[in-house]
Amino acid sequence: MSKGNSTQHRRGAGYFLDPQIPAQRQYEAVRAYLIEGLSAQEAAQRFGYSIATLYSLCREFRAGRLAWFESSKPGPKKAPKRDAAHPRVVELRKQNYSVYDIQQILRTEDMSVSHVLIHQILREEGFAKLPRRCDRERPSLVRPDQAEVADVREIDWRAFASFETEGTALFVLLPALLDWGVDRWVRGAGLPGSKMIPALQSLLSLLALKLVGKERMSHVMDVCFDQGFALFAGLNVLPKTTALSTYSYRVTREMTVSLLESYVRTLRAGTLLPGQSFNLDFHAIPHRGQQAVLDKHYVSSRSRRERSVLAFLVQDGDSRALCYANATVTKDLAAEEIMNFVDFWQDIAGTLPPHLVFDSQLTTYPVLDRLDKRGILFITLRRRGPAILRRLRGLPKARWKTMKLTGVSRRYQRPSYVESAVSLRPIANPLRQIAVRGLGHEEPTLFLTNDPDIKPVELVERYAHRMLIENGIAENVGFFHMDALCSAIPIQVDLDLMLTLIANALYRNLARRLTGFEAAQPKQIFRRFLNTPARVTVSDSEVRIRIRRCAHHPLLLTSGALDAQPTIPWWQGRRLRLEIR
Repeated sequence: MSKGNSTQHRRGAGYFLDPQIPAQRQYEAVRAYLIEGLSAQEAAQRFGYSIATLYSLCREFRAGRLAWFESSKPGPKKAPKRDAAHPRVVELRKQNYSVYDIQQILRTEDMSVSHVLIHQILREEGFAKLPRRCDRERPSLVRPDQAEVADVREIDWRAFASFETEGTALFVLLPALLDWGVDRWVRGAGLPGSKMIPALQSLLSLLALKLVGKERMSHVMDVCFDQGFALFAGLNVLPKTTALSTYSYRVTREMTVSLLESYVRTLRAGTLLPGQSFNLDFHAIPHRGQQAVLDKHYVSSRSRRERSVLAFLVQDGDSRALCYANATVTKDLAAEEIMNFVDFWQDIAGTLPPHLVFDSQLTTYPVLDRLDKRGILFITLRRRGPAILRRLRGLPKARWKTMKLTGVSRRYQRPSYVESAVSLRPIANPLRQIAVRGLGHEEPTLFLTNDPDIKPVELVERYAHRMLIENGIAENVGFFHMDALCSAIPIQVDLDLMLTLIANALYRNLARRLTGFEAAQPKQIFRRFLNTPARVTVSDSEVRIRIRRCAHHPLLLTSGALDAQPTIPWWQGRRLRLEIR
């Protein structure tokens, strides 16, 4: 049959003439070529293939590598595991065991079944759900040990006399945390507390989980019997999941902002936050639950829009330390968040931020106009519209100048550029537009800036360094589990993000002292230097931490990070002493 055949087809023939399923389309194309006598060009054109693809399909078919009509295998008629477990499940439910109790008992009897299967069996047999019971009403089973209740008044220092701990990182980072004045931060913020767990102990308990890379608050159960974590926080034991989660809901945004202000002032007093240029970016933290009072944002890791918390992050361009965060940003106010940071920095530093670098989707042109009027220099991108691209393609080749990039390590070292002044409608003053091609993209990249003095090559190199904030976000996602939402409520996530900033700064501060590891990520610092056990000995005057030796510990010794011997106020005046055994 040829394409021009006028034969009248019966109803339903379109299913064969215009197949929609890829496998059927391949079958019809090969059949038309081999059986119906169509030429390769006609068969390929009818079914939307190139001639080369049609020949390839025929070659695969002749070689026996294409199978369009595989016979289906009949499924199993019996369920041996289900049949074997059925009578035992019914017997145990009659003894008042729950689904999970039954699963545990069957596991000890070498019958591994899921709780879903057990629930199906019970439902088919007509058993109702068991009412809620307290522990003494439940059948006797082997259950996990319960740690003591956290209470600062119950500390028995004799119980800390000598023990092994996996929390070496906590004690190595403790001197810097104490030097920064974390106890003053807590008092200044007015964080909530109780007689059993004061505010400082609550914050230290949450921070301890961040410093060792624990993903969620619930993972405190993994270390609740490690006395080193309790000693770090100044408690008899760490608070459990419910206590930590409930506490975090009591922390308001105003308290978190106070912590943030103290944190930034402290870092500015040192050398960890020069504050000459800042990288700004948004990061959508996806919510994996069923329901949430959250806006939908684009999540780059999943390439789609979904319910998420939009976190605004600012990073110092020189030290790479994160210096501002807000996880309570709503979609309608996202464009204004950059101005909130400007006001925040002016209140803390007494001056406006000198220089800002961000991408085109961070804010809007009216906000750029406000930044320009306040004298804040910025570098951003402009979206490539069709008219702009046509105008750039029409420029003579002589207009494009070549630059050599030296300040960044990249494959494309000699891009070309053309500079012009552009007037954008909401912005009062013209901006410099630098179009750069040869950066690895098909179309030119359009840079916008109000800096009259920066050279084009310096501008491109500086914007390339903006990628450091994306690397910083990757660091926090990778080790501090910033994407592991502890709640669908932004307030709690906001506190979690503030703890991430503090933990990241502590690791960044330690990395700067380690030769050859100045730019290392927290995960690498933890693995190379801090992921090792320690022997802790507590006396009336000091707490001695003897760290088990690792290959990279000579660098830690020469860095001076173990030399400090501060007196810890929440240890009743005991002094910290670090050494490597």
